Amino acid sequence: MLSQIETDHILSTLAHLAARWRGIYENSPSNHEVVSHYNELLRFLIHTGWDEGLALEEELPDELMPREYLELSKEWSHV
Repeated sequence: MLSQIETDHILSTLAHLAARWRGIYENSPSNHEVVSHYNELLRFLIHTGWDEGLALEEELPDELMPREYLELSKEWSHV
């Protein structure tokens, strides 16, 4: 389990990456790197037991989000 400080740092990084993704041309190699890094961090966070949602502006489009997050979001919508 991560400390709150570690979790907050990862969440801040995810928000920064999502904003960066929005500012990069869609087919740019940098864009693919941002998506890869974003997904790697979010999967890591989920695998540590984090199960909260992200703000809409902190997410990427569904087709770019990791499967693990989309599965969690389905659970939240049933609550």
